[in-house]
Amino acid sequence: MSQVWWKAGDGRSRAAAGFTLVELMITIAVLAILAALAAPSFADLIERNRLAGAANEAVSALQTARMEAIRRGSSVVLCPSTDGAGCSGNEWSRIVIFVDADGDNAVDAGETIVRDVVIPAGSIHVRASTNTATNDRIRFSADGFARVGNGGAREGGISLCTEKLPEGENTRDVVVVVSRISVSTRNGTSACTARTD
Repeated sequence: MSQVWWKAGDGRSRAAAGFTLVELMITIAVLAILAALAAPSFADLIERNRLAGAANEAVSALQTARMEAIRRGSSVVLCPSTDGAGCSGNEWSRIVIFVDADGDNAVDAGETIVRDVVIPAGSIHVRASTNTATNDRIRFSADGFARVGNGGAREGGISLCTEKLPEGENTRDVVVVVSRISVSTRNGTSACTARTD
């Protein structure tokens, strides 16, 4: 490789500065080590954001149901769904919100489906809390108050969990108590168990 010479201000000649092949290889090796150390932390950050996004979607579904019940002056129900057209199954990763005009906790002909919510599951498990699981329904009446499960409970919700985070921070509980909707972080388990009401 030829060197380019130039004259410094004091009249002396110097070689142009640059990296040698060895210096470049050392720099790349150091960058590779730093990237390898940062990758697990970045993966955890992505999973935390995915879990927070899923919890926010669940909160939005509950708030929508509550506001629609108050606005319409009628009962509005949330339930798990497999097809987005009616209540089915017990996997809450897809939720139907509907106006329950006849109060039978089922989507009947002529009843309005307000929203079909799909919580991006992937590595996220969505489970009903113990009160909610008794009938897999959360109902808001026209006064904005919740009836959970079979109707007697005033507290319940859904738990969102990922096995890709440490147990101390892998679960978010989205809970409605009477009319207040909140999210809390819970020390979950590797099995992603639901909240006990």
